[in-house]
Amino acid sequence: MSQPKGSTFLKKLPTWIHEIFGEESVDSTLSFFFIVLLVLAFKSSVLDANNIPSGSMLPTLKIGDFLFVNKMRYSLRLPFTDIELKRYDDPKRGDIVTFIPPDGAVSPEEKEGWFPKRFVKRVIGLPGDRIRIVKIDHKRDGSSTVYGRIEYMEKGKTDFSAYDFKDEEKKNQFDDMDDDAAVQFYLFKEKKPDFEHYVIEGDSHSYSSHQFKDGECFQTTGCVIPDDHYMMMGDNRTNSSDSRFWGFVPRANILGKAALIYFSINWKDHVCAYKNAEDLGMNGRFAQKYDPEEFRSKCGDIDSNMNWFKSTIFYRIPRMQVRWYRIGTVLE
Repeated sequence: MSQPKGSTFLKKLPTWIHEIFGEESVDSTLSFFFIVLLVLAFKSSVLDANNIPSGSMLPTLKIGDFLFVNKMRYSLRLPFTDIELKRYDDPKRGDIVTFIPPDGAVSPEEKEGWFPKRFVKRVIGLPGDRIRIVKIDHKRDGSSTVYGRIEYMEKGKTDFSAYDFKDEEKKNQFDDMDDDAAVQFYLFKEKKPDFEHYVIEGDSHSYSSHQFKDGECFQTTGCVIPDDHYMMMGDNRTNSSDSRFWGFVPRANILGKAALIYFSINWKDHVCAYKNAEDLGMNGRFAQKYDPEEFRSKCGDIDSNMNWFKSTIFYRIPRMQVRWYRIGTVLE
């Protein structure tokens, strides 16, 4: 008689399981679940995959981008939890990080559960920094616009440094952004200590200090970031829920560093009404739109109660575009 196959653990399973499924099937099934468990553990604590659902990091991250996040960049965490086992580095000025939203940023229910809400923003202030945001009236394209210049005084120093900025032409940066509000504003480059990155600026309402959690950051003396906390902002300064509104982020909440865009889809959920992406990118809401009949045929009735599955099959997939040029983009 042949010897039973499988591990000692499999041999200890109830006889009825072997009788129903057969020893080889049980062995294969458990091996499959073990592999799945390893993959999920790897995703949970080593290299996570995130998608971008909103426009707060435009144009650096676009709606529909899919990111690899290095979850071991700063800390080692217990798989399937946010428990930090060992911390061996901290975020640097300008890093794009994922983090658990602090209290007040989202409802408690959104932070828990099977699919908890996580934010992706850029670090613009470190523990101990004194930060002040100075509203600059800036001449752009013959008209006056606004830039919120970020100035910081590092802990132990007596002088402010600034993230300098310069005008940039839109070119094709705004062509495939699924956000018809962001294209109304201006493109700038902001300088961090070792690199530059794009930001969207120009909305004076973004710097009405009465709406911010900590008005001190907009005063001459600025605000001080507490120890073990960080200040986060989106690159789309005109439409980002960030530290200006809900305060600083505890170090323990920071989960990893955004590393690479591995896929990107422009679903055109918010810009489908416009005929031409280049026209929209250059002219904003003055760009040419479809007439009502064309709009319904191409985009669907977005005001209806059509469920997500049906709208995706019949409208979103046919109109979507893969942003091939973004795949493999290394983030900084």
